[in-house]
Amino acid sequence: MKHVLIGGNGFLGRETVRQMLERGGAEIVVVDLPESFVKFPKVTNPRVTYVEADIAAPGALDGIALQPEDVVHHQATKLIIPNQPRFGRDAFFRLCAVDGTREVLAWMKRQGNRNLIFWSTDMVYGPAIQIPRPESHPRHPFGPYGRSKVAAEDLVNAAVAAGDITCTTFRPRLILGPGRLGILEVLFKLIDKGRPVPLIGPGENRFQFVSVSDCARASLLAADKGCPVGVYNLGSENSPTEYELMTEFIRRSGSRSRVIRTPGWLVKGILRGLNLFKIAPMDPEQFEIADLEVSLDISAAKRDLGWVPEHEDTDMLYAAYQSYRDGAASLP
Repeated sequence: MKHVLIGGNGFLGRETVRQMLERGGAEIVVVDLPESFVKFPKVTNPRVTYVEADIAAPGALDGIALQPEDVVHHQATKLIIPNQPRFGRDAFFRLCAVDGTREVLAWMKRQGNRNLIFWSTDMVYGPAIQIPRPESHPRHPFGPYGRSKVAAEDLVNAAVAAGDITCTTFRPRLILGPGRLGILEVLFKLIDKGRPVPLIGPGENRFQFVSVSDCARASLLAADKGCPVGVYNLGSENSPTEYELMTEFIRRSGSRSRVIRTPGWLVKGILRGLNLFKIAPMDPEQFEIADLEVSLDISAAKRDLGWVPEHEDTDMLYAAYQSYRDGAASLP
Protein backbone atom coordinates (compact mmCIF):
# COMPACT_ATOMS: atom_id res chain seq x y z
CA MET A 1 0.00 0.00 0.00
CA LYS A 2 1.10 3.56 -0.63
CA HIS A 3 -0.13 7.06 0.08
CA VAL A 4 0.03 9.59 -2.76
CA LEU A 5 0.00 13.19 -1.52
CA ILE A 6 -1.06 15.66 -4.21
CA GLY A 7 0.36 19.05 -3.26
CA GLY A 8 2.23 17.10 -0.62
CA ASN A 9 5.20 19.44 -0.19
CA GLY A 10 3.03 22.22 1.24
CA PHE A 11 2.43 23.11 4.88
CA LEU A 12 -0.10 20.33 5.51
CA GLY A 13 1.63 17.82 3.28
CA ARG A 14 4.99 18.05 5.01
CA GLU A 15 3.35 17.40 8.39
CA THR A 16 1.38 14.49 6.91
CA VAL A 17 4.60 12.96 5.58
CA ARG A 18 6.25 13.42 8.99
CA GLN A 19 3.43 11.57 10.74
CA MET A 20 3.40 8.82 8.12
CA LEU A 21 7.14 8.26 8.56
CA GLU A 22 6.68 8.05 12.33
CA ARG A 23 4.08 5.33 11.79
CA GLY A 24 6.27 3.26 9.52
CA GLY A 25 5.11 0.87 6.84
CA ALA A 26 3.50 2.37 3.76
CA GLU A 27 5.30 3.89 0.79
CA ILE A 28 4.77 7.63 0.31
CA VAL A 29 4.66 9.51 -3.00
CA VAL A 30 4.76 13.31 -2.82
CA VAL A 31 3.55 15.23 -5.88
CA ASP A 32 4.05 18.98 -6.17
CA LEU A 33 5.21 21.77 -8.44
CA PRO A 34 8.97 21.93 -9.13
CA GLU A 35 9.35 25.28 -7.36
CA SER A 36 8.03 23.84 -4.09
CA PHE A 37 11.06 21.58 -3.84
CA VAL A 38 13.39 24.55 -4.17
CA LYS A 39 11.86 26.22 -1.13
CA PHE A 40 11.37 23.02 0.87
CA PRO A 41 14.01 20.35 0.18
CA LYS A 42 13.03 16.74 -0.21
CA VAL A 43 13.20 14.39 2.76
CA THR A 44 15.92 11.78 2.42
CA ASN A 45 14.10 8.57 3.20
CA PRO A 46 13.80 5.40 1.10
CA ARG A 47 10.06 5.28 1.77
CA VAL A 48 9.42 8.67 0.16
CA THR A 49 9.39 9.29 -3.58
CA TYR A 50 9.01 12.78 -5.04
CA VAL A 51 7.32 13.63 -8.33
CA GLU A 52 7.44 17.09 -9.86
CA ALA A 53 4.20 17.75 -11.73
CA ASP A 54 1.53 20.34 -12.45
CA ILE A 55 -1.67 18.44 -11.74
CA ALA A 56 -3.71 20.76 -13.97
CA ALA A 57 -1.80 19.49 -17.02
CA PRO A 58 -3.60 16.58 -18.72
CA GLY A 59 -1.82 13.29 -18.11
CA ALA A 60 0.74 14.80 -15.72
CA LEU A 61 0.09 12.06 -13.15
CA ASP A 62 0.09 9.10 -15.50
CA GLY A 63 3.64 8.14 -14.53
CA ILE A 64 2.40 7.26 -11.04
CA ALA A 65 0.91 3.77 -10.87
CA LEU A 66 -1.89 3.11 -8.40
CA GLN A 67 -3.04 -0.15 -6.89
CA PRO A 68 -6.64 -0.58 -5.68
CA GLU A 69 -5.58 -0.35 -2.01
CA ASP A 70 -3.58 2.89 -2.39
CA VAL A 71 -4.89 6.17 -0.96
CA VAL A 72 -4.74 9.56 -2.69
CA HIS A 73 -4.61 12.63 -0.43
CA HIS A 74 -5.54 15.65 -2.57
CA GLN A 75 -4.13 18.63 -0.65
CA ALA A 76 -3.15 20.88 -3.55
CA THR A 77 -4.37 24.47 -3.46
CA LYS A 78 -3.42 28.00 -4.38
CA LEU A 79 -2.88 30.36 -1.47
CA ILE A 80 -4.87 33.52 -0.81
CA ILE A 81 -2.38 36.37 -1.11
CA PRO A 82 -3.88 39.88 -1.25
CA ASN A 83 -3.80 41.37 -4.76
CA GLN A 84 -1.92 38.42 -6.24
CA PRO A 85 -2.96 38.30 -8.97
CA ARG A 86 -4.75 41.64 -9.17
CA PHE A 87 -7.08 40.48 -11.93
CA GLY A 88 -8.47 37.17 -13.16
CA ARG A 89 -8.58 35.69 -9.67
CA ASP A 90 -11.40 33.24 -10.42
CA ALA A 91 -9.37 31.67 -13.23
CA PHE A 92 -6.25 31.70 -11.04
CA PHE A 93 -7.83 29.65 -8.27
CA ARG A 94 -9.83 27.39 -10.59
CA LEU A 95 -6.70 26.21 -12.40
CA CYS A 96 -5.57 24.17 -9.41
CA ALA A 97 -8.84 23.60 -7.54
CA VAL A 98 -11.07 22.71 -10.49
CA ASP A 99 -8.86 21.74 -13.43
CA GLY A 100 -6.40 20.01 -11.11
CA THR A 101 -9.13 18.08 -9.30
CA ARG A 102 -10.66 17.02 -12.60
CA GLU A 103 -7.30 15.61 -13.70
CA VAL A 104 -6.76 13.83 -10.36
CA LEU A 105 -10.16 12.15 -10.67
CA ALA A 106 -9.52 11.15 -14.28
CA TRP A 107 -6.12 9.70 -13.38
CA MET A 108 -7.58 7.69 -10.50
CA LYS A 109 -10.26 6.29 -12.79
CA ARG A 110 -7.69 5.28 -15.40
CA GLN A 111 -5.65 3.59 -12.68
CA GLY A 112 -8.62 1.74 -11.20
CA ASN A 113 -8.25 3.37 -7.78
CA ARG A 114 -11.19 4.67 -5.73
CA ASN A 115 -9.69 5.92 -2.44
CA LEU A 116 -9.60 9.72 -2.12
CA ILE A 117 -9.18 12.16 0.75
CA PHE A 118 -10.01 15.63 -0.53
CA TRP A 119 -8.99 18.80 1.30
CA SER A 120 -11.47 21.62 0.80
CA THR A 121 -11.95 24.65 3.09
CA ASP A 122 -14.50 26.21 5.41
CA MET A 123 -14.42 29.22 3.08
CA VAL A 124 -17.05 27.46 0.99
CA TYR A 125 -19.64 28.51 3.60
CA GLY A 126 -19.59 32.30 3.37
CA PRO A 127 -21.93 34.29 5.67
CA ALA A 128 -23.04 32.24 8.65
CA ILE A 129 -26.71 31.45 9.12
CA GLN A 130 -25.95 28.97 11.90
CA ILE A 131 -23.21 28.96 14.59
CA PRO A 132 -21.31 26.73 14.80
CA ARG A 133 -21.60 25.84 11.12
CA PRO A 134 -22.54 22.20 10.44
CA GLU A 135 -21.47 20.46 7.24
CA SER A 136 -25.03 20.95 5.93
CA HIS A 137 -24.63 24.74 6.06
CA PRO A 138 -25.36 26.42 2.68
CA ARG A 139 -22.32 27.20 0.53
CA HIS A 140 -22.22 30.87 -0.45
CA PRO A 141 -18.53 31.86 -0.45
CA PHE A 142 -17.33 35.45 -0.26
CA GLY A 143 -14.88 35.27 -3.16
CA PRO A 144 -12.99 33.36 -5.86
CA TYR A 145 -11.02 31.05 -3.58
CA GLY A 146 -14.16 29.75 -1.89
CA ARG A 147 -15.98 29.54 -5.23
CA SER A 148 -13.19 27.41 -6.70
CA LYS A 149 -13.43 25.00 -3.79
CA VAL A 150 -17.22 24.74 -4.17
CA ALA A 151 -16.70 23.78 -7.82
CA ALA A 152 -14.03 21.25 -6.84
CA GLU A 153 -16.31 19.72 -4.20
CA ASP A 154 -19.01 19.39 -6.85
CA LEU A 155 -16.63 17.43 -9.09
CA VAL A 156 -15.74 15.11 -6.23
CA ASN A 157 -19.39 14.64 -5.26
CA ALA A 158 -20.30 13.79 -8.85
CA ALA A 159 -17.56 11.15 -8.95
CA VAL A 160 -18.85 9.66 -5.69
CA ALA A 161 -22.43 9.63 -7.04
CA ALA A 162 -21.23 7.89 -10.20
CA GLY A 163 -19.58 5.17 -8.13
CA ASP A 164 -16.09 6.07 -9.36
CA ILE A 165 -14.62 6.87 -5.93
CA THR A 166 -15.18 6.74 -2.21
CA CYS A 167 -14.11 10.07 -0.75
CA THR A 168 -13.66 11.77 2.59
CA THR A 169 -13.81 15.57 2.23
CA PHE A 170 -12.37 17.82 4.92
CA ARG A 171 -13.31 21.45 5.49
CA PRO A 172 -10.73 22.81 7.95
CA ARG A 173 -10.67 26.18 9.64
CA LEU A 174 -7.54 28.31 9.26
CA ILE A 175 -4.65 25.86 9.65
CA LEU A 176 -1.91 27.00 12.04
CA GLY A 177 1.25 25.61 13.57
CA PRO A 178 5.03 25.85 13.44
CA GLY A 179 6.18 27.09 10.04
CA ARG A 180 2.97 28.89 9.11
CA LEU A 181 3.35 32.53 8.15
CA GLY A 182 1.37 34.15 5.31
CA ILE A 183 -0.84 36.96 6.58
CA LEU A 184 0.37 36.31 10.13
CA GLU A 185 3.67 37.99 9.25
CA VAL A 186 2.01 41.40 9.64
CA LEU A 187 0.83 40.52 13.14
CA PHE A 188 4.18 39.06 14.17
CA LYS A 189 6.08 42.16 13.03
CA LEU A 190 3.78 44.36 15.11
CA ILE A 191 4.38 42.12 18.12
CA ASP A 192 8.16 42.23 17.65
CA LYS A 193 8.15 46.02 17.48
CA GLY A 194 5.78 46.45 20.41
CA ARG A 195 3.29 48.31 18.27
CA PRO A 196 -0.50 48.37 18.75
CA VAL A 197 -2.38 45.38 17.35
CA PRO A 198 -5.66 46.62 15.83
CA LEU A 199 -8.59 44.25 15.59
CA ILE A 200 -11.32 44.52 12.97
CA GLY A 201 -14.23 45.15 15.32
CA PRO A 202 -14.39 44.88 19.12
CA GLY A 203 -12.93 41.37 19.21
CA GLU A 204 -15.90 39.80 20.96
CA ASN A 205 -16.27 37.16 18.23
CA ARG A 206 -14.60 33.75 18.23
CA PHE A 207 -12.29 32.97 15.32
CA GLN A 208 -11.52 29.27 15.42
CA PHE A 209 -8.26 27.70 14.18
CA VAL A 210 -7.12 24.12 13.65
CA SER A 211 -3.59 22.80 14.04
CA VAL A 212 -1.62 21.36 11.16
CA SER A 213 -0.81 18.25 13.20
CA ASP A 214 -4.49 17.68 13.97
CA CYS A 215 -5.27 17.98 10.25
CA ALA A 216 -2.58 15.52 9.23
CA ARG A 217 -3.88 13.09 11.84
CA ALA A 218 -7.39 13.44 10.37
CA SER A 219 -6.04 12.40 6.97
CA LEU A 220 -4.47 9.29 8.46
CA LEU A 221 -7.63 8.39 10.37
CA ALA A 222 -9.70 8.69 7.19
CA ALA A 223 -7.24 6.48 5.32
CA ASP A 224 -7.34 3.90 8.11
CA LYS A 225 -11.13 3.76 7.79
CA GLY A 226 -11.07 3.31 4.01
CA CYS A 227 -11.95 6.90 3.03
CA PRO A 228 -15.56 6.83 4.23
CA VAL A 229 -17.89 8.96 2.13
CA GLY A 230 -18.70 12.18 3.94
CA VAL A 231 -17.83 15.82 4.54
CA TYR A 232 -16.16 16.74 7.82
CA ASN A 233 -15.42 20.05 9.47
CA LEU A 234 -12.14 20.34 11.37
CA GLY A 235 -11.46 22.94 14.05
CA SER A 236 -10.30 23.48 17.60
CA GLU A 237 -12.45 23.32 20.71
CA ASN A 238 -13.22 26.05 23.24
CA SER A 239 -11.95 28.96 21.15
CA PRO A 240 -11.46 32.24 23.06
CA THR A 241 -12.73 35.55 21.76
CA GLU A 242 -10.38 37.40 19.43
CA TYR A 243 -9.64 39.96 22.13
CA GLU A 244 -8.83 37.22 24.65
CA LEU A 245 -6.72 35.38 22.07
CA MET A 246 -4.62 38.41 21.18
CA THR A 247 -4.26 39.56 24.78
CA GLU A 248 -2.93 36.18 25.89
CA PHE A 249 -0.71 35.86 22.81
CA ILE A 250 0.89 39.25 23.52
CA ARG A 251 1.42 38.27 27.16
CA ARG A 252 3.17 35.04 26.18
CA SER A 253 5.37 36.79 23.64
CA GLY A 254 6.56 39.34 26.20
CA SER A 255 5.73 42.18 23.82
CA ARG A 256 4.77 45.74 24.79
CA SER A 257 1.99 45.66 22.18
CA ARG A 258 -1.60 46.45 23.13
CA VAL A 259 -4.81 45.22 21.53
CA ILE A 260 -6.85 48.02 19.94
CA ARG A 261 -10.58 47.57 19.35
CA THR A 262 -12.01 49.33 16.27
CA PRO A 263 -15.42 49.89 14.62
CA GLY A 264 -15.61 46.86 12.34
CA TRP A 265 -17.99 48.51 9.87
CA LEU A 266 -15.59 51.42 9.40
CA VAL A 267 -12.43 49.34 8.96
CA LYS A 268 -14.14 46.95 6.56
CA GLY A 269 -15.52 49.89 4.59
CA ILE A 270 -12.01 51.29 4.20
CA LEU A 271 -10.65 47.89 3.18
CA ARG A 272 -13.42 47.46 0.61
CA GLY A 273 -12.51 50.84 -0.86
CA LEU A 274 -8.83 49.93 -1.02
CA ASN A 275 -9.74 46.63 -2.61
CA LEU A 276 -11.41 48.46 -5.50
CA PHE A 277 -7.94 49.73 -6.38
CA LYS A 278 -6.32 46.35 -5.61
CA ILE A 279 -4.20 47.78 -2.80
CA ALA A 280 -5.93 46.37 0.30
CA PRO A 281 -3.53 44.68 2.76
CA MET A 282 -6.05 41.86 3.23
CA ASP A 283 -8.17 39.88 0.80
CA PRO A 284 -11.98 40.28 1.01
CA GLU A 285 -12.25 36.59 1.88
CA GLN A 286 -10.11 37.41 4.91
CA PHE A 287 -11.38 40.77 6.13
CA GLU A 288 -15.08 40.14 5.53
CA ILE A 289 -15.08 37.45 8.23
CA ALA A 290 -12.61 39.09 10.63
CA ASP A 291 -15.25 40.45 13.02
CA LEU A 292 -17.73 37.59 12.60
CA GLU A 293 -18.29 34.49 14.68
CA VAL A 294 -16.32 31.88 12.76
CA SER A 295 -16.60 28.39 14.20
CA LEU A 296 -17.37 24.95 12.87
CA ASP A 297 -19.34 22.06 14.32
CA ILE A 298 -16.80 19.23 14.52
CA SER A 299 -19.07 16.61 16.07
CA ALA A 300 -19.29 14.53 12.87
CA ALA A 301 -15.50 14.06 12.64
CA LYS A 302 -15.38 13.09 16.30
CA ARG A 303 -18.24 10.62 15.91
CA ASP A 304 -17.35 8.99 12.59
CA LEU A 305 -13.55 9.17 12.52
CA GLY A 306 -12.66 9.21 16.19
CA TRP A 307 -10.86 12.51 15.59
CA VAL A 308 -10.44 14.90 18.51
CA PRO A 309 -8.40 18.13 18.22
CA GLU A 310 -5.41 18.18 20.54
CA HIS A 311 -4.30 21.81 20.26
CA GLU A 312 -5.79 25.10 21.45
CA ASP A 313 -5.90 28.29 19.41
CA THR A 314 -3.47 30.31 21.54
CA ASP A 315 -0.93 27.49 21.52
CA MET A 316 -1.12 27.22 17.72
CA LEU A 317 -0.64 30.94 17.22
CA TYR A 318 2.29 31.06 19.63
CA ALA A 319 3.92 28.03 17.96
CA ALA A 320 3.70 29.80 14.60
CA TYR A 321 5.22 32.92 16.18
CA GLN A 322 8.08 30.97 17.74
CA SER A 323 9.01 29.40 14.41
CA TYR A 324 8.84 32.86 12.82
CA ARG A 325 11.28 34.13 15.44
CA ASP A 326 13.52 31.16 14.76
CA GLY A 327 13.52 32.01 11.06
CA ALA A 328 11.75 28.81 10.13
CA ALA A 329 8.33 30.17 9.18
CA SER A 330 7.32 30.47 5.57
CA LEU A 331 4.38 30.41 3.26
CA PRO A 332 2.93 26.89 3.05
